[in-house]
Amino acid sequence: MQLSRTLAYKVLAHAEIESYLEDRVWEVTQNAKQMWDNGGKTCLTLISLIAFSGQNMEIPPDTLTPKQGNKTVPLDKIKISKKIDLAIKAFKKVIDNNHGVKEANILALLLPIGIDTDDLDTAWLANMNTFGRERGIVAHTSATSYITIQPPDPANELSMVEQITEQLLKLDELINKLMQ
Repeated sequence: MQLSRTLAYKVLAHAEIESYLEDRVWEVTQNAKQMWDNGGKTCLTLISLIAFSGQNMEIPPDTLTPKQGNKTVPLDKIKISKKIDLAIKAFKKVIDNNHGVKEANILALLLPIGIDTDDLDTAWLANMNTFGRERGIVAHTSATSYITIQPPDPANELSMVEQITEQLLKLDELINKLMQ
């Protein structure tokens, strides 16, 4: 029974960590958008969202009133607000399609909101890779076969989650600074 609970703890802790990351980056994104909408204030998050959105640097049009074809230039080609909206929409898709807490998942969530790579602990990212991989094995293997192959140690599982949580608290401080 204790082994089953330990496995369940790993799966549930993973889900909570994933949810926390997704919720926090969306909160930062909404905050940045609100600052822009309420006063045109730019911030690192908006710049980062646009930088990581996959949008191309387009040359501004020669005129706002073309003589041929379409008589208006599409707003997404000339309005910064529309480019911000496109970047946020692209990032929302990243969040909605996130399914993990490995390094690739974390970078896809954190870099677009302005977290600097220098602020990410590489040992923590390695722990997250291990945690995510192990959770995947647990979630996609029958409990009886997993327990016979690699019986979980409740103390190790708790320690791993505590270490991850310590780094999440540091990350939370960085995220709070982005929202100021």
